Amino acid sequence: MRKAVIFEEFASRCPYFYYYEKEYTNNYYNCNHPQQEEVEEADNGESVGKCHCFSCPIGIEAEQEDLEDKEIDWDGLCEDKEVHDGDYLLVEIGEDATNEQKQATWNYELYMNRYNKKWLDEHGIENSLCN
Repeated sequence: MRKAVIFEEFASRCPYFYYYEKEYTNNYYNCNHPQQEEVEEADNGESVGKCHCFSCPIGIEAEQEDLEDKEIDWDGLCEDKEVHDGDYLLVEIGEDATNEQKQATWNYELYMNRYNKKWLDEHGIENSLCN
């Protein structure tokens, strides 16, 4: 089972995402996942991983035909029935999910539901902003 997530929000909560302040590289979308294959050498010689939906080691980029796949939880996303390049990432959430996929998805869910009192209560999380 896979879950569709909004790539921008997912990336910003991913444990491998980082802001590279030494030099401007990839619009500051950087990835230090050991399996990231999109890499750029910075002016100082450091190797900087690039965070892109199409090269994410944690999931795969969603495509238009994925909307028909019943094994994907779209969670209300793509109600307009349009999947645009780079907008959505598909992440394994079932029994086959890795620990890094579980952690990144949890971070994403926590962020996306940070003002959802019902969701927070269901997960035993207290948030004074929801009271």
